[in-house]
Amino acid sequence: MMRNCTFIVVLLALFFTGCEEATIKVGKDFLSHKTNEFDIMIAYPVFTSQKAEVEQGCKAVNEAISRLIDSLQNDLKAQLNEYLQKAREMKEEPMIPFELDVKDSVFMVDRHYISVRLAVYTLTGGANGLTEYYAVNYTLKDKKFLSPEGILNYDKSVEIDKQIQRNFKNPENCFSEVPTLANVTTVNFSGNDICFTYNPLVLGAHYCGAAEIFVPRMLLKGDLLLK
Repeated sequence: MMRNCTFIVVLLALFFTGCEEATIKVGKDFLSHKTNEFDIMIAYPVFTSQKAEVEQGCKAVNEAISRLIDSLQNDLKAQLNEYLQKAREMKEEPMIPFELDVKDSVFMVDRHYISVRLAVYTLTGGANGLTEYYAVNYTLKDKKFLSPEGILNYDKSVEIDKQIQRNFKNPENCFSEVPTLANVTTVNFSGNDICFTYNPLVLGAHYCGAAEIFVPRMLLKGDLLLK
């Protein structure tokens, strides 16, 4: 009897150790650069795991986010230099500083998937800034990044479009266009919902802002490629 109890305890210990090793921790990192010419504020997630195989996936996601952030900063500075050059040539007072503000939303983190969205606001010399969205979706099992076509069965786009439109909230009828898979900006997912995000100007005027539509996963059960 004692031997059986010991065996069970060992199994439980291995089970919980395995669960602990597969746990992904989500940290937060920040970047801030401010000069007379530009103002950069960036917040982004950092994923880590004690399990080597899962850590490889975390590293891949972290590197993808870092590359995107580097690209956004480089693009802003390149636009700034070009803008300042033209302002000098035209002998005009430049509208500075340029701004870059990045905020993150983590939709899902488990031993199977990571789903992140970055909201990127830029102001580049005009009166109004622009917000754009970027998604980073990754499957730890298959060790690859997921496009929207890897999340949803686009062959069933007609049925998916119906669910998107049924769950679309349009206060005061500000948005004039119909949301579909064809004009979606980013697709993210949690354990309960699929989130469809549309950049400002995609569905309506700039002042309408972005559109965010949550469709319960159960409504897309036959059209969802996620396991």
